[in-house]
Order: sequence, then structure tokens, then C-alpha cells
Amino acid sequence: MARIDDLRAARDLMWDSIEAADAEKRAPLMNQWRALEATISEIESKAEKAGDPIDEIAARRSARGGATARPGRAQGV
Repeated sequence: MARIDDLRAARDLMWDSIEAADAEKRAPLMNQWRALEATISEIESKAEKAGDPIDEIAARRSARGGATARPGRAQGV
């Protein structure tokens, strides 16, 4: 997830820039910061919904109750 990390770093840098900027230049920077924050939130929410494919496979196997759902136990044991 390098992109999300880059966006978070940009958000932090932008916030520091907003604090250091003159008052009349803060409004456009805040608008850009809000857009960046919205992008980060959107990516994070999509990542939460998607989940990890490995976890999804493990959950299906566990729900079926098959031998592969129980690590360390071979079938027929």
C-alpha cells in the first residue's frame, strides 16, 4: 500500500505548510487538504471492504468444516 502511505505523508506535509502559510493563502491550501483527506478516506474504506483474500478463503474453509480448515490435522486423523 505504498500509494496510501505517500498520500498520508503528503497530507502531513500539506498540514505543516498550511500552518506556516500566510492567512490569505490558507483557504486554497485547506481546500486541497480536504480533497486529499477525502481521497485517503475513500481508499481506506475500499481497503476495509475488500478484505484480505487469504482470510476470505480461510473463512470459507472453516465454514465448510473441511480438514484443511484445521491447521496441523491431516484428513482422516
